[in-house]
Amino acid sequence: MMEKVHWRDIKKYIMIATYTVLLFAVVWNFPSVKSFIYEIFDLLDPVIYGIAIAYILNILMRFYEERLFSPLTRSNNRIWSKVKRPFSILLTLATVLVFFTFLMWFIVPQLLTSISMLAASIPNDMQSLKAFVDGFAERFNLSGDLWNTLMEKWNEIVNKLGHFFLTSIPVLLTYTKMFTVSFIDVIMGLMLSVYLLLYKEKLTLIAKKLVYAYSSKAKADRAVEIGQITNRAFSGFISGQLTEALILGGLCFVGMWAFNMPYALLVSVIIGVTSIIPIFGAYIGTIPSAFIILMIDPVKAVWFIVFILVLQQIEGNFIYPRVVGNSIGLDGLWVIAALLVGGALFGLMGMLLGIPAYAVVYTLVRSTTNKRLKDKNIFLKE
Repeated sequence: MMEKVHWRDIKKYIMIATYTVLLFAVVWNFPSVKSFIYEIFDLLDPVIYGIAIAYILNILMRFYEERLFSPLTRSNNRIWSKVKRPFSILLTLATVLVFFTFLMWFIVPQLLTSISMLAASIPNDMQSLKAFVDGFAERFNLSGDLWNTLMEKWNEIVNKLGHFFLTSIPVLLTYTKMFTVSFIDVIMGLMLSVYLLLYKEKLTLIAKKLVYAYSSKAKADRAVEIGQITNRAFSGFISGQLTEALILGGLCFVGMWAFNMPYALLVSVIIGVTSIIPIFGAYIGTIPSAFIILMIDPVKAVWFIVFILVLQQIEGNFIYPRVVGNSIGLDGLWVIAALLVGGALFGLMGMLLGIPAYAVVYTLVRSTTNKRLKDKNIFLKE
């Protein structure tokens, strides 16, 4: 006799088939889906900015609230319990304001001066670089068709790099203009972020109530667990990467200043900004930085590359494990895979957020796999 088919099983099969069809449709039309997602993000820019700003500011606010003011919190003072959150938010905003004020008053003018001097000196630097290469060839008696061919290619490469650098300045100004256009969205997002920080526990409670009200307890518990894992992964990764970028940029500036290398501030900012991208960031920043120094002093450009390689070894072995630690919970191979896949799909934003997103998926898959193995009484040594 045929077994009776339950409606629950039919419903499960229908759900699996639906998810399969939807997944296939998304993969097959991925460019259109990605374009649609970007359009939605453009419409929700103030909300996205608000959530992103609140998420980043929350890291600093928690430091003030839970660590710096922990003695006052433990005292159970009623007045302090009411004002600790607004006071922590004000202190967080004041810290950010001081940081950006310092950036605008001290660093930005020096950066603009360095860029202007560099743009003005490019023709002379090209001639100096060519004279250095010619002197090198004459010193070691390098001649013949092979050398002439190499010199032609070298001059072509140098000219193209110089042209690329000059043309990149208008592009930078264009992006600055786009940022200025979005200034109102950022201000609105900042106002929203203050509200989110002020009432984050209440908003979290509302979200939990909705989840538990419209789903089973087991699914709601799982959703809350996923939310907690996601929050830990992203907050740990973002705070760690920003701290590491500041440390690496600062060490780069100190080292370049000590060795009297040109454009120390400009190059250090480039290294610090690009090092936000894990693993490859500082190496990516080394390429334009080395070229900038190469036009001034080819010998110092070589020493700069050696200096960055040494600094990267210090960063990889001492700074990164202590600052970022095990917050992402991924081995080096998975970090590289997440970085490459995220960058290929969503560009720079994918490179920045792909690693914590993959860390969340990795944690969930690992916990589910270990639970299934435990239920089957299978224990494998790692």
